[in-house]
Amino acid sequence: MAGRKLRIRVSDESAKIILLKIKTLNKVANREHIKLLKSSVAKWNTWRESNPNIVPDLDRVDFNGADLSNANLRKANFYMTLLNGANLQGANLTKTFFASSDLRGANLNETDCSGVKFNGADLCGCTFKKAKLRNADFSDLDLRDVDFSEADLRRADLRKSNLEKVKFFKADLRKTLLTEANLTEAYLSSAWLQETDLQWANLSKAILRYSVNLTPAQIQSAKIDRETKVPHYLKIHWISETDFRCEEKSR
Repeated sequence: MAGRKLRIRVSDESAKIILLKIKTLNKVANREHIKLLKSSVAKWNTWRESNPNIVPDLDRVDFNGADLSNANLRKANFYMTLLNGANLQGANLTKTFFASSDLRGANLNETDCSGVKFNGADLCGCTFKKAKLRNADFSDLDLRDVDFSEADLRRADLRKSNLEKVKFFKADLRKTLLTEANLTEAYLSSAWLQETDLQWANLSKAILRYSVNLTPAQIQSAKIDRETKVPHYLKIHWISETDFRCEEKSR
């Protein structure tokens, strides 16, 4: 009896990532690209403007502590690149590939990371203040102590991520996915939370004071404790040590 071929269905996005990883296993970064970027961001940006169709190849390069502020790094490949403590403030990072890169403690304030997929990247201690992060993928990552203050995270994917002690002060989290995320001691004061998915999210000791458009249904779908600080317009009724009911305060 003839054997049957086993077919495994993989999503288009997953297939792209797998293929790119295979291609980069024996590939080294473009030395000219590295030399130009390290010499001068201004010269680099001029070169990018003159060569818009060239994709910068910066895989596996050591940029630890480098000043790449305001650099045009759109669509650049940073697979397994070292960017620990790097200054990327104001950089254009749209559609940049950061899979498995080390970005611990990096400054990504005011960057444009719209649509970026950070698959497997180490982002602990990063700052994304006032960054554009619409539709960015941070799912299943360790994001402890990251600062997203005033960032635009609309429709971003943070499902199952560790967001312990993360700052979301005045962040725009409308329609953001926070399903099953760990938000223990997270600071969400003044954050926009309209239609934010908090299903099974852990909000223990989280601060939600002054957050905007948070509903009882959202709180009911999450896990909270008696130290969770909800907005003034919501009231928690504890039924038992773990069970509660949330409702809007009557005006």
